[in-house]
Amino acid sequence: MSRCAEGTPDTTAVHGDTVELTGHYRAGCDIDRQLHATLRDFTVRRARADQRLDLALVAWGTAGNIGDRSRIEPLGRPLVLAEGRRLRDDFGSRPVYAYDRVPGRADRLRLGTPGGGRSFASPSATLLTDPDGRPALLVSVFIPKEESAPGESGELVHWREP
Repeated sequence: MSRCAEGTPDTTAVHGDTVELTGHYRAGCDIDRQLHATLRDFTVRRARADQRLDLALVAWGTAGNIGDRSRIEPLGRPLVLAEGRRLRDDFGSRPVYAYDRVPGRADRLRLGTPGGGRSFASPSATLLTDPDGRPALLVSVFIPKEESAPGESGELVHWREP
């Protein structure tokens, strides 16, 4: 997709010798955008831009990179958590969005820290079973030092039971 860079692959499905994944690429060697790719036998690859996801985040005023993303299926409905930098060169302007592929719409998540931090990168979410056998949601994000409260930069892990 880019002669400059491709990154943060996330495997979304495996079917025999075929692996489906998402990632981001440096569009025009300038700005990160999203892609879908298919690997067969790890030799034949087909990649294409995920323009619907990009456009859904751009509609929120995302003018910078659209980077890491994580697929999750709460209540059986697939959603993608994605980071989108509002300002081109500002590492502190990264809200997280929940993107629904069916309508092609993204909603900005209202995340925050006790100290008032509002910038989050590399969202990841996993539905799992807790030690008592109950369903739980585990979410992690990276809090960049730009726009973070004192002592709040770094990895944030949040656990929630429904």
